[in-house]
Amino acid sequence: MNIETTKLELMQMLLQTQKESVLAKIKSIFEQESSTFYSTKISDLQQRAEESLKSIESGETRPIEEFKNQLDNWKNNQAI
Repeated sequence: MNIETTKLELMQMLLQTQKESVLAKIKSIFEQESSTFYSTKISDLQQRAEESLKSIESGETRPIEEFKNQLDNWKNNQAI
């Protein structure tokens, strides 16, 4: 199934539903998605980058496998 077909099916379901709870959940999903990483201010990203560089310089790092495990856990918690 391609994305356009999925969109059309979702539009049809949205138009047919009479449940406000379903619409509120869908709206919430879109609001959560729009407030993710890419909506962060540039100045905040620059500050985080500078802090990260300072941590690296002072030896405050972690093994890549630990990072990957934490990333996987984070991804699993983000699932709908």
